[in-house]
Amino acid sequence: MRVTASTQPYAAPATHPGLRPDSRLTPGLVSRYLADGSWARRTLRSFLDDAADAEPDRVAAVAYRSDGGRVGRVTYSELDELVHRLAAGLADLGIAPGDGVAVMLPNGLEFGALIFAINEAGAVYTGIPVAYGEREMRSILRRSRARALVLPASFRGVSPLGVARGIRHALPHLEHLVVLGDADLGPGELSFEVLRHAKPRRGPAVDPGALCHVGFTSGTTGEPKGVMNTHQTLEAVLRGWVGHVDAHHLGQPLVNLVASPVGHHTGFLWGVLMAAYLRGTAVYLDRWDPAAAAEVIRAEAVTALVGAPTFLQDLMHTDLGAEPGAERGAGRDDAGSMSLRMVVLAGAPVPRALPAEASARLGCQVCPAWGMTEYGIGISWAPSLGERALVTDGRPVPGCEVRIVGSDEGPAEPGQPGDLEIRGAGLFLGYFEQPEATAAAFSDGWFRTGDTALVDSDGLVHLQGRTKDIIIRGGENIPVVDVESLLFAHPDIVDAAVIGVPDPRLGERACAVVVPAGGARLDLAGVTGYLLDNGLSKHFLPERLEVVEQIPKTASGKIRKVELRERFGG
Repeated sequence: MRVTASTQPYAAPATHPGLRPDSRLTPGLVSRYLADGSWARRTLRSFLDDAADAEPDRVAAVAYRSDGGRVGRVTYSELDELVHRLAAGLADLGIAPGDGVAVMLPNGLEFGALIFAINEAGAVYTGIPVAYGEREMRSILRRSRARALVLPASFRGVSPLGVARGIRHALPHLEHLVVLGDADLGPGELSFEVLRHAKPRRGPAVDPGALCHVGFTSGTTGEPKGVMNTHQTLEAVLRGWVGHVDAHHLGQPLVNLVASPVGHHTGFLWGVLMAAYLRGTAVYLDRWDPAAAAEVIRAEAVTALVGAPTFLQDLMHTDLGAEPGAERGAGRDDAGSMSLRMVVLAGAPVPRALPAEASARLGCQVCPAWGMTEYGIGISWAPSLGERALVTDGRPVPGCEVRIVGSDEGPAEPGQPGDLEIRGAGLFLGYFEQPEATAAAFSDGWFRTGDTALVDSDGLVHLQGRTKDIIIRGGENIPVVDVESLLFAHPDIVDAAVIGVPDPRLGERACAVVVPAGGARLDLAGVTGYLLDNGLSKHFLPERLEVVEQIPKTASGKIRKVELRERFGG
């Protein structure tokens, strides 16, 4: 007999669980979002409930190892049963509504199931990318106050379990280590199989307005902060963006390659949750490998992928990036029919020439989008905007309001850059147990994103870069994103970043850090000549060139500019 996850009616605004000291919410905002339908009466677990009821035999998830082929497949009916068991197993450990549970696993069936199980238990999920080391693991576990951590005994020659044992003495809240894989278990440790075989039972009532996720920022510009979301805020983001692009462009049904780490926001929201929300299939790849991803796209007839531009650039260097008309072109299944419908680029600046070039070569739509841990996707291209808009970042999605603030703290004129600020029902609540940081991040209810942008006369948004990445040379702002976009389009450059380096006279100078293609030789004169030939003003030219083998990035594809500035800023 199927156990149905339960929900309780909306709380009155004055007692809404989102009204916390570290939250941006006010009773007025809560009343508004409930009254106008911006917040739905749905929990994340209800996505899976609805899919299991409507499509019990549809494949819900498939898992692949990048070095070993397919390792698992489950239908919605099977996943629903597994989630009930895992939720019961968490309850057996004493995990109660509001408790934190951290998951540090590679992308796979177990990770996706645990997310829904944690939500069924009324607990709060925190993801930790499996590639993280001791410092990041300790910081996130300490800040999230997780009572349980689910992790592998080993992964790719590293023992996350060993690392966790070494730092556990400094984490008084961490009571349980749940271990996936073979290991000699000690006190406070148990096998994941215990959860897998727990007896299902009805879980607690879960309020859609309750905190359900604390996701940590990448820390590329400082100490990671815990970003709080409820079932309602996450559902609002999903509903807004899916409606913006029109779901049929993602595939009917959606077959979603989950390549970005599920421990990051992109893999969690646009991998695990979106697949269930649209009753599609999540295809997990445990570690990013372009050649393996190309094979998985063919084998599973993948229709969509959401990830950083790095992923798409890598795919274009596989045989998926063959010129149009090639016998084994991009996204074609064994019968030769096109499967890949859309690649969504989010999480890092999108080189302006990339969407059109990749769309032509891969034979699918390439969708530039802007988002962050604090708001999944708030600005996006959509097919309805046409190809001309591909060189922009699109328009605000339904439910997300955007304003550009000029240097005088007033609204910027159309076409003039300024600070990008947003608000809406899908915006995060605030930073977990950091009320001062939450207050500092908002201005009159608007969230300061830390990005700069302009809105043109057609209402299209053009991202200019991170405020902290802006280079001011002698009082003049260098358009970092524009310079990087041109560098990406250089035939002998496969990756690039532009950073500011200190200068005693001008304050800063621009330094281009590039990865050459093959055996190409690059020098500053040749690169700046190329930039001039392609329309860049001489005032914006980099004055220094550094050629490297690899540009440091997070597991989700964001460039670690802090590391580059530390390396080359001397």
